[in-house]
Amino acid sequence: MMKRLAILILFISSYHAAVAQSWQDTATIINKLFDRYQPDRPGCQLTISRDDKIIFSKAWGSADIERNVPYTTETITEAGSISKEFTAAAILLLEKQGKLSLNDDVRKYLPELPNYGPVIRLENLLHHTSGIREWADLAAMTGWPRTTRAYTNDDVFNFLCRQEKLNNIPGEEYIYSNSNYLLLTRIVEKVSGMTLPDFTKKYIFEPAGMTHTCWRDDFKKVVLNRGIAYWKTDNYYRINMPTESVYGPGGLLTTTEDLVKWASFYLSGKLGGPGLLKEQLTIKKLTGSGETHYAAGLVVDSLNGVQRVSHTGQTASYVGIVVNFPALKLSIAWLSNTSEFKSNLFDGVNKIEELFVKDNANKIPGKSETANLVLPVEKIKSYTGWYRFVKTNQGVNVSIKNDTLFYDNTPLFPTSSTEFVYRQSLIKFEGSNSFTLVTADKRKLAFIHEKSADITPAYLNGFTGTYYSKETDSHFSIILKDGKLMIEQNYLKDVVLLPTYRNGFNFYLNVDSNLNPILSNILFEKNSNGNIINCKVSMSDARGIKFEKVK
Repeated sequence: MMKRLAILILFISSYHAAVAQSWQDTATIINKLFDRYQPDRPGCQLTISRDDKIIFSKAWGSADIERNVPYTTETITEAGSISKEFTAAAILLLEKQGKLSLNDDVRKYLPELPNYGPVIRLENLLHHTSGIREWADLAAMTGWPRTTRAYTNDDVFNFLCRQEKLNNIPGEEYIYSNSNYLLLTRIVEKVSGMTLPDFTKKYIFEPAGMTHTCWRDDFKKVVLNRGIAYWKTDNYYRINMPTESVYGPGGLLTTTEDLVKWASFYLSGKLGGPGLLKEQLTIKKLTGSGETHYAAGLVVDSLNGVQRVSHTGQTASYVGIVVNFPALKLSIAWLSNTSEFKSNLFDGVNKIEELFVKDNANKIPGKSETANLVLPVEKIKSYTGWYRFVKTNQGVNVSIKNDTLFYDNTPLFPTSSTEFVYRQSLIKFEGSNSFTLVTADKRKLAFIHEKSADITPAYLNGFTGTYYSKETDSHFSIILKDGKLMIEQNYLKDVVLLPTYRNGFNFYLNVDSNLNPILSNILFEKNSNGNIINCKVSMSDARGIKFEKVK
């Protein structure tokens, strides 16, 4: 009997030792993933919870380089667009309280907004299907992108009230726009009679036990234990803090430990009682082509067959991500005070996902369907030239190199004489006059063949002048400098216009002074005498802003 007991004790001890060693190995791997955040450089914090208990929480690097303050798990960090799930939750709580309906017309609460004809409903704001233009793009067009001016929620609302058109018919397309959540913030405050910070503190932060969370509703307000945000230029760091008091779409100040508390709170159905969680995770089908994974401030998709609920965030040089796997009761939250590694910001978190959510599928390599298909050179030459994306006027070039067709420097692989694989999408040519790009999320994007421009100094000089938009209440100048057309206005300097099709140009515009520039385009309109009378500027999230030529 004693011998059996001894064997049992030995077995149990060995089992626990193996489990402990396995977790130690995992912890070692996690630590290695974030070793680029050194004590004398900006840092980050990471928290992992399982079964509503924190199993890993650690910080790396510095919260304040100048004062040599280390990053800790209690360092307050801005969460960027992760904030949206809290603004969305506030709206759903008000619906639960019977104070509004997601089917309501937004102008019921904000009558100052223009009447665009089709009704924009609150659910369109929640799911980014309203068509309302992105305010950061509009600000950039004035020559004062984010971080160059102290914008407020009122400033943004005034921008939106001047817009004469929408990006799309409400419900037809998913186009991510911070403007949607700015409007939801105003609605929360109007309906509840409380500020969003006060409302969320009472109904969300305190019930969820989030003791280190608040909002940046006044960017000059002192926040104890807040980490300073940095970006790296050349060989040194520069402070890059949000110099704006815009909150609701972003502006949440928090910690990763508070974020996993929030995940446990709402995913267990404690927020607002039965039924609200389902509303949080509901995805509305688009009325147009394409699919969306955007619920109420949350992205709902899957990894290796397991449902994933997540959101990323970035404001100035603060970055972050929260990932939840409800079926596994697993939550991962990561925040950082630097955008230094912006080309692979979330690699560490992605690898942690892979550690916990295994891919058990037996993948059998398949034979390429395009490997042996070769089209006559004359056939593929007929598809070359400049095309215009109908929705934004962006110019894209289809060219041929070494008998291979390219779409903006990416090779296309034929599956038939008219269809080509482009990355994860499919291009279908309709003769040589147009093509449709069918994306991985099933959107059908139409492109029309346009005549190429004859680029001469006289041609370029015809576009110079001063232009004004009522929608942004701003001017910009187009000048000819060193043989190139350039936009000049306020913060914008030497923004080169790249000729595409006739009267069209692509260019890159900063929507945040320290982020990568965003591809934009401008299409000029001429009168019957061939003189420029106006132009339309478009970005992916703000289409067709009209500027009249005034000089």
